[in-house]
Amino acid sequence: MAGIVAPDEPVAARYYGLKSIFEFTNGDGSFVRTNCGQAAAATYLTFRGRFFPALDEPARIMAAIESADPPDNFGGAFGTSRRRVVRICRRHGLLLREIAGEPALREELAAGRPVIVMLGVCGGRLFNRIDLPGGHWMVAYGFDDDHVYLTNHGQMTWDEFRRGWAAFVPRLIGMRGKGLVSVQ
Repeated sequence: MAGIVAPDEPVAARYYGLKSIFEFTNGDGSFVRTNCGQAAAATYLTFRGRFFPALDEPARIMAAIESADPPDNFGGAFGTSRRRVVRICRRHGLLLREIAGEPALREELAAGRPVIVMLGVCGGRLFNRIDLPGGHWMVAYGFDDDHVYLTNHGQMTWDEFRRGWAAFVPRLIGMRGKGLVSVQ
């Protein structure tokens, strides 16, 4: 559920990024299986001062986003497109631009600017043997030598992050090795 998230203590001496961020999760909305794009957009919009969850219920914010911009890949069955995430932010007065590559990601995070990312994850198993491709939208908000810190997920090792960032599903939606940040 929605709330403030921060890196686990003790934070590495070489940590770069935000000390904490208000995160929305899939559980804050109705489309729990497929609304991670909406949760990432709500998290990013809150960071940029477009939403104030302390004054309004996070569930109501997510309901409004899902009502106007529900998951849209294959009728919503396969989650949320990049186009939809950009549209949600634009609808709330925030223009996004693309960054590409790990050096750009690290630069944004070190400057205290979170980045919306899409990572490939296991989308389930076929016959209990074959991993199906899936994707998950998150907001990266910090990093250290060993980990990337993500909303709606938690920390991930750099190796896991790189594999997910280069996976099939991010490539399908134009997010392989890329992130979205505010133009302002």
